[in-house]
Parts: sequence; C-alpha cells; structure tokens
Amino acid sequence: MSGGRYIQNKYKKMAAKILLFGGLMLVGLGSCRDAGQRASRRDSSVLDTVVGPAGLTLVFSGDIMQHLPQVNAARQPDGTYDYSACFRYIRPFWEYADFAVVNLETTLSYTGPYSGYPRFSSPAALAVALRDAGVDVVALANNHSCDRGERGIRTTLRVADSLGLQCVGAYADSIQATRPLILEKKPFRVALLNATYSTNGLPVPQGMKVHMLDTLRMAREVAAARKQHATHVVLFAHWGEEYQQQPHAAQRRVADWCRRQGIDVVVGSHPHVAQPIDTAARVVWSLGNFVSNQRKRYQDGGLNVRIRLFLHRPPRVEMLPHWVWKAAEEGRYRYYILPAYAAGMVAGMDSADHQTFLQSLDDNRTVAGAVDEVVL
Repeated sequence: MSGGRYIQNKYKKMAAKILLFGGLMLVGLGSCRDAGQRASRRDSSVLDTVVGPAGLTLVFSGDIMQHLPQVNAARQPDGTYDYSACFRYIRPFWEYADFAVVNLETTLSYTGPYSGYPRFSSPAALAVALRDAGVDVVALANNHSCDRGERGIRTTLRVADSLGLQCVGAYADSIQATRPLILEKKPFRVALLNATYSTNGLPVPQGMKVHMLDTLRMAREVAAARKQHATHVVLFAHWGEEYQQQPHAAQRRVADWCRRQGIDVVVGSHPHVAQPIDTAARVVWSLGNFVSNQRKRYQDGGLNVRIRLFLHRPPRVEMLPHWVWKAAEEGRYRYYILPAYAAGMVAGMDSADHQTFLQSLDDNRTVAGAVDEVVL
C-alpha cells in the first residue's frame, strides 16, 4: 500500500474521531451531571484517545468468520453486498483507537463463487465495511489463509490494499514477508507480528508466504523489528484448541518464548470461544469469535481488547465483551455485533434475545477474569 494512501486513510479516521467525539459532546451538554459521573468512573476517557494521551492505543477483535448464511444476509436486492449494518455498534470502539486490528478468517473475492465452511470465500464488500467502520489492519495468518489457494491470497491482499487497509501474516512474495509491519504514531513504533499454527493442511502457494508459529522465524522477525527501532512488539497468534476455554500446553510454551524475547503483548485467536486474559503476563489467550453463524453458548460472542502502550511503563490491557445478534428482519436474518456498551441502545430486540445478550456478556466477563472493562 502506498504511503500516501495510508496517510489519507489515517486522516479520515482522525476526522471521524473528531466528529464522533463532537457528537458525544453535544449529547453531554444536555446531561452534564451524567457525563461527569461517567467520566469519574473511567481511568481513561474517550477524550484521552481522541486528543492523544501519552500513549498509543491498539484494539483487537477476534475471528471474523463468514458462513454462507452471513453472506446471504449481506446480499442486497440488486445483487451487491453490504455489511455496514453488522458493524454499526462496534464502530465507536474501533474509531477511538489509534489502530484497530481484526482476524480476517476468510479469503476475499470480487465476483465469487462465495463459500462458507470448510473453505471460505467472501465478498470484497466485507473489507469495505470493515474499513468504513474504522479497522486499520487485517491479520491474515490463520488456518483458512489458503482456502482458495494463490488466487484467494492475492485477491485478499489486493482488496485490502485498494482500501488502504494494512495486512499482516500473509504475503504475495517472500520479500514482503521479511518486512515487519510497523504501526507508527510518534514517538511509538509498534511492530505487529501475526502467525498461525496451521493452514489446515493446505499448502502455501509457491512464492507466497503465510507466517507460521515457528520460533526460529519469529526470532528473526523480532530482530528485524528491533533494527527498525520498534518501541514495542505485539504478536497476534492464531493458536489453541477449538471450543476449549483454557489455553493448552503449546500456547503456554509459545507465550513463555514470547516473554523471553521481550514481546510486549500476545493476543490469541482461533478457538472460537474466549479464553482468560492474563493481565500480569499481558497474554490474551483467545478473543473467541467476533462474528459468525455459530449460535451455541460461548460461540455466539466473544471478547475484544484495548491495549494501551506507554514508553516508560507496562502496557495496560482492558476487555470489551460482545454478542452477535441474529435478528429476523423483513423476512430475512441480519447480523449485528453488540458490544456491552450497546445494552439498552438496540431497538426491536425481544426479551429472549435480550436475556441471551446479557448472559453472553456475563459469560465472557467470567471467562476473561479480573480485567478492567472498556467504557465508552
């Protein structure tokens, strides 16, 4: 992606933050007392992230799955696809961050054919909606990276680049793969690494690269990041055992290796359920599903995290639980990601769905453990 296009995208995001904050200020004028009470309960307010604290804010969201019912839900009468409504409520969380990162667990296509599990291919419109909602980086190293072979990887990279989204974890050639992604907000230079335990047995297309959880390769990547004067190193790891709410031994071994390497924070994805957050070790074992058609308890929601990086003190990790509402509207289903702060904001939800929403939030708070919750 060209530097000019990236800078343009960041300025658009800054403008969006100012507009959103301005809206909050107007609302606050009508309720100064309530706003003051909310501010007093926060260690870090919305204002901090908008005007720039003495730190950098990264937010991470988990597995963006695209089962065929989700693709069908996004289809419009004219045959195009629109996912914008799906991210309506999570957008402020992404917009307020310096950098928002998601695990894109599908490949992209301009024309189809589209497919769900076990080999995903989704409309490029998904990436458009992510960009418009405030996402900056799509992590591509996961067990579905190679679902559509060379064409799938190449098209996914092309779509992201055309939208000003940065990619990490999968690369069109080996030269690009040797260059760590640096997220910069002066004086911070954050190296974001992304690697996966597997590509489901599918070979990585010749000449392309998907970063694996290989500590020898990762050590070289960390060294390269240090040579580029990285102030911090963060790993987004696709690891763990599906549907297990506790990390297994292999995850712990990689996390221990990361600690010895001086990696500042590790964030995990893949199990499709949330796992605990170790704030002392700064390891988020699993965010769980971000959006999918999986409707079982613990799979129909998950965690997001906000990581605040500082130059002279340890990072701070906060969490935000969410639930995916599969709403029946006008004879079809729609998918809405509902973060905890959206409780009470959503119209048209019946009492059963509302109860499931609240239960999911509590479930994921319990799984996360004693972690501060993001408040907007």
